[in-house]
Amino acid sequence: MFNKLKVKSLVCACLTVSILQPAFSAETCPRREASFPVSVTVFDGTPEELASLVPEESGKRSGYWILGSVYDQKRSVTVLCKYADGHVERVDLTQRVSRCNYQINKKNQFSVQCK
Repeated sequence: MFNKLKVKSLVCACLTVSILQPAFSAETCPRREASFPVSVTVFDGTPEELASLVPEESGKRSGYWILGSVYDQKRSVTVLCKYADGHVERVDLTQRVSRCNYQINKKNQFSVQCK
């Protein structure tokens, strides 16, 4: 039978893993109270390498990038999220994702989910 200390340690370990490995359904561009994403650029590697990727499919309000081949080449993906207030957030996707989907709502606000 587990004693209380072991159970507390196990709960803490599970919470730590959940925090360090966010759910794939979460937004890739962090939410900010003061602003919202107005554009997103996905890169093969770092933005400094200037290898921005074109979406596999791009519609007026949605589209997606297929990214498995980037990781197959032992590289990683970086997402730049540009906000209405001019802020730019860099998100390094060091763990393999196969696809990033984007949607644009009626207010022209972007949301991006990678999985």
